[in-house]
Amino acid sequence: MNDPTWQVIEWCWIVWVVYWLVMAFATKRTIERTGFIGYRVVTIAVVIGCIVVERLVHLSARSQLWHTTLALGVVTDAIVAAGAAFTVWARITLGRNWSAEVTFKQDHELIESGPYALARHPIYTGLIVMALGTAVNYGRAFGFVLFLALCGGLWWKATQEERIMSRHFPDAYAEYKTRVHAIIPFVL
Repeated sequence: MNDPTWQVIEWCWIVWVVYWLVMAFATKRTIERTGFIGYRVVTIAVVIGCIVVERLVHLSARSQLWHTTLALGVVTDAIVAAGAAFTVWARITLGRNWSAEVTFKQDHELIESGPYALARHPIYTGLIVMALGTAVNYGRAFGFVLFLALCGGLWWKATQEERIMSRHFPDAYAEYKTRVHAIIPFVL
């Protein structure tokens, strides 16, 4: 796609991925890892599921639901950029406790400030916002299939993280869960 608003979205994702890869080297040592195989199985199942759904309902990358106008494109650019900014804020706040997988780090801390005061999984919140803005700009059914698959995968991973945090911070995490919603601030 040569649409300038699509290019902004592409650059948001590229910069986000590069930032995430660079920051992956600045983490604490892992003490406990859970879901190592499960995370990969879920990822593979989501990819296969998307391909199957696409074949079953004959979704095509060309099956356009709407044409993205310049105004809609600018709005979706802002949505994707806001989601990216929220994930970066969460990543900075989480600091060296972060991991791409469900882990518990040496000297792990329960972070409840910044975006973690709004959602227990603000990185996932930001990713969902980024993916939604991308799907709306893309304007095709398959974009929403991928969006829903991402939501399912993140929800699964969030439940794994909830278990490990509840085990290591039983009282504090239980109290935190009563105050702060998981993914969507003040809602879910």
